[in-house]
Amino acid sequence: MARRPATALLVVMLVWLSNVEPTVCRDLSDGAAAAPALRVYVVRHAQAWKNVPSLLRPRGMSDEQLDALTPKGVAQAESLGKALAGHDVGAVYSSPAHRAQQTAEAIARGLGLAPPALDEAFAPLAAGTDKSALDWRWRTRNFDAGKDPRPAEGESLADGLARAARAIDAIAAQHPGSSVVVVTHGEIAAALLGRAAGTPLVASYRKNFIDEGAVREIEIAASGKWKLARAER
Repeated sequence: MARRPATALLVVMLVWLSNVEPTVCRDLSDGAAAAPALRVYVVRHAQAWKNVPSLLRPRGMSDEQLDALTPKGVAQAESLGKALAGHDVGAVYSSPAHRAQQTAEAIARGLGLAPPALDEAFAPLAAGTDKSALDWRWRTRNFDAGKDPRPAEGESLADGLARAARAIDAIAAQHPGSSVVVVTHGEIAAALLGRAAGTPLVASYRKNFIDEGAVREIEIAASGKWKLARAER
């Protein structure tokens, strides 16, 4: 009979420990999951002349001139550099397109960083040899119909998302615990943001499309999971 109190005390202690330890472990795992492995500020390039209606831009512009930023676009890009200051950005990546490069260069200057790294993974979708794909309305009609066709020798939106997402996952491995800026194009930005938001791919073009010079933030967890973090700045 003298041993019963000790036995009872041991049972109580074991029950208490069994209730406490899982809580501690869960808190630790939740804390680890909450710390992003990478913050990606996805930027759509600032306004370029090719985004301006033809009646509102100078006549006879060459393709090279159309791919350059307008005065408004230059101001947008410079504002982005100021808006992203203080966000611990360690590097800027960009599509090779001139309008994206100009935007990325202004951001990098504003942040006091090295010139942007150019990556074809963030380039616009390739139209290929199908002339219909040169008209962006062909894409939007298909997206609205729930389709994502791949034009001959070109790319579907799924193709563009795959290459851009692979590049971002590689960047996450290079910059653990850091923040980077990725300057890309409307359709690629929409697909990336749609993936983070859990939007079906063909719906992401309409639902996650952002304006010229806009930025959205994606958090990538250590597990590799993407999350759309904040509203447009």
